[in-house]
Amino acid sequence: MNLIVVIISFVLRHLVPEMEHHKNAKFNFLDLPESQKVEKHLTILRHTDVKTTKHLPVIMWHGMGDYYDSNSMKWAAESMLKAQPDLEIFSIYIDEDSKKDRSASVWGDAMSEVTQACNEIKSLQIDINNGINLVGFSQGGLFVRALAQVCDVKVNNVIAIGSPQNGFADLPPCEPDNSFCKRRNEFLKSRMYTDFMQNNNIQAQYFRDVNNFETYLEKSVFLKFINNELYTNVDYKKKMKDINKLVLIMFQKDETLVPKETAWFYDLDPESGKLIHFNHTTSYKYNLIGLKTLNEQGKIDFLSIDNLHLVMTEEDMMFLADTYL
Repeated sequence: MNLIVVIISFVLRHLVPEMEHHKNAKFNFLDLPESQKVEKHLTILRHTDVKTTKHLPVIMWHGMGDYYDSNSMKWAAESMLKAQPDLEIFSIYIDEDSKKDRSASVWGDAMSEVTQACNEIKSLQIDINNGINLVGFSQGGLFVRALAQVCDVKVNNVIAIGSPQNGFADLPPCEPDNSFCKRRNEFLKSRMYTDFMQNNNIQAQYFRDVNNFETYLEKSVFLKFINNELYTNVDYKKKMKDINKLVLIMFQKDETLVPKETAWFYDLDPESGKLIHFNHTTSYKYNLIGLKTLNEQGKIDFLSIDNLHLVMTEEDMMFLADTYL
């Protein structure tokens, strides 16, 4: 078992790099798809000196393989502050030690980490009565969406950047002639629904194999609950519908998320392997978590960046701050 842990840990940590910024990445608006002192688990990246601000507090959550006070997270905060200098920005961490926080993005229990973050947000010595804004990068975007559903705090806007909202159905593809990579991926996927992986590995907890869906519903310890796929949690649905704006950002050249359209809540047809568009999915048709309600009220914005996974510009972050924070 120790060898399996080493192999999986090494592979998963190298599948997703820290967020990158790039001068050529651009935002595109798209129509609706057819078919300092630290609080525990939250560090103040920038606490405004302005006594009164029109902005709600901003809570950020990093992605897999990243950590709360990394250069990429500091860059994201600094970029948003260039647009809105009086923002209060907080970065969630599971462990104050950066290396352990990075490890916690791979090994742990997703729902426990979401619940932990919720409790710490509520204990912040700031006014959150009027609500908070949430920003999540990759895996962190899935987690902040879950926070909006699980946490008893008023949430205004949720910005999910390149996030596996409908889980991931496969690992990043291998080169055609790389047989080792293919064997490795098959091995990893074969372990995803084991008790060990579901109880210990964060990514396994949102692996959603449409070709093995009954096993997913039986074994998943996280995604099936926040997506209301096993049964309907009315509180999760109500809190989701109460969001002011859900911002879903997809990277057009994403080779990390499979499919990349999971960032827009797309699904996959298990028989044909073709994409099922947002408003044709089971989740949308039956309004499992309130997506249909949000969409009909004009509360979902679909954005894309024409670049690789998490490759963003300062202008992208400034746009988000100006528009949604």
